[in-house]
Amino acid sequence: MPMDKATMLDLLVENALGFLSKAISEITEAPKFSIIHFYAAVELFIKARLMTEHWSLVVAKRQDPDWAKFISGDFQSVSLDEAANRLDKVARCGLSKQEHQAFRDIARHRNKVVHFFHEAHTTEESDETIRSIVKQQMYAWYFLHKLLTTKWNDEFSKWDGEISRLDKLLRELHEFLQVIYEQVKPEIEKKNGSGFIYKTCPSCGFDSQEHEDIESSVYESECLVCGLSENYLKIKCLECDEIVFFESGGFATCKSCGEVYEPKDVVDILIDDTATHMAVKDGDDSWDLGNCSNCEDYNTVVRLDEESYICTNCFVNYEYMNRCEWCGEPNTGDMEGSYWAGCSMCEGKSGWDKDD
Repeated sequence: MPMDKATMLDLLVENALGFLSKAISEITEAPKFSIIHFYAAVELFIKARLMTEHWSLVVAKRQDPDWAKFISGDFQSVSLDEAANRLDKVARCGLSKQEHQAFRDIARHRNKVVHFFHEAHTTEESDETIRSIVKQQMYAWYFLHKLLTTKWNDEFSKWDGEISRLDKLLRELHEFLQVIYEQVKPEIEKKNGSGFIYKTCPSCGFDSQEHEDIESSVYESECLVCGLSENYLKIKCLECDEIVFFESGGFATCKSCGEVYEPKDVVDILIDDTATHMAVKDGDDSWDLGNCSNCEDYNTVVRLDEESYICTNCFVNYEYMNRCEWCGEPNTGDMEGSYWAGCSMCEGKSGWDKDD
């Protein structure tokens, strides 16, 4: 069989799926090996996404890309941070801060096992170790699964069936977190209805995700069991006045009347009309709608205040926006070099010269 890019990608993804399956099976009997194999799966999926752009992106920057060495495995591959940087600046499908941090946490856990030791002296300590591993892996898998099935779905749809099977197996592990849920349950019962609402966490499956009782404002919700923290929005339906939840993105449907909401509707909900109007009068264009470097959606980034922006499509927060040096479009992300390389909306001068 000729070793072409498609074959290499198939082997890489199948290897990632194999490591993930192994990690799940080892949770109780060999937890330290589960840590190693789980991180290997995460790293391989990220490298596979880079490879869909070009195989050379998988090679560490300290080496010159060499196809013969690449197909034989005789090369140094990118680190997690280097891969994240290339996903952002080359492939333009980068990791959010939360995704990157979740994968870094898994990497640190893995490094502790490989380079030092991971020890439990008693049954209680062993049980606690397993709970910690399950909690961390379900947290990281939540982000990786979302990448594979939404943002990177075009590249990984071929493996949807296997990804779904492994997702089901991982979610069955939430039984190991029952002890944590029982510990925080009294706090949940005490706070429930007194300014807080608790919903089912999409990561661990417990009714432990804490929501503030505020409307028409994006807030951070944290799960008291697994620690998953994401942005949410709660509004009164414009048609029937029932509460509508937007979970980690700008799409929602009212469960009462069926009214459908999209990111453009969230823009209207969040935008500060007064501040925008005053800015326009003063010739200040910093309140213009921007484009998101995370989901690459157009005109979905809204300025909330002096140092806060949010994308109404993916709910990722930003501290600033910059204009593309070529087309002038406001974008999140690094616009250095955009005169030549362009942004999410243009191909820059390189694209202009190519057309000529």
